[in-house]
Amino acid sequence: MTFKTISSPAAGRLVRGLVIGSLLVAVAGCGVARNVGGAVGIGSASARGSNRLEVNGVTYRSRLDIDGEARRDLTITVRPFRADPEMALEAGRYRATVYCLRRFGSSETAWAIGPDTPLDQLPITDDSVTLRGSCTAR
Repeated sequence: MTFKTISSPAAGRLVRGLVIGSLLVAVAGCGVARNVGGAVGIGSASARGSNRLEVNGVTYRSRLDIDGEARRDLTITVRPFRADPEMALEAGRYRATVYCLRRFGSSETAWAIGPDTPLDQLPITDDSVTLRGSCTAR
């Protein structure tokens, strides 16, 4: 049996297209595409109301309330907190990042009570944690 090597621009484009298509299908099947899409303004993450973020099989629900004249001040409530406190705090950070990035063009947030606050100082009520901060860009 003899094999021939095909070396042509058309064959190269075909192989590249197949590889890129395979990668797109693989990424679309996991949560990464949804999370990245939400961070850059694609998807269903809204400024107000409930939002969900699934990490390691746990769905964290967050509520974002916007205060202040410039709409920079944020109050984010995330639950469930006890399932994984660190992931719940990161879900809150993610929610602030999405909002600040969409609204002000930067993800920078100055936290009064945030994801880096010691666990024993966080306001926790009925398996929910409440974070407070402000978008700092512009």
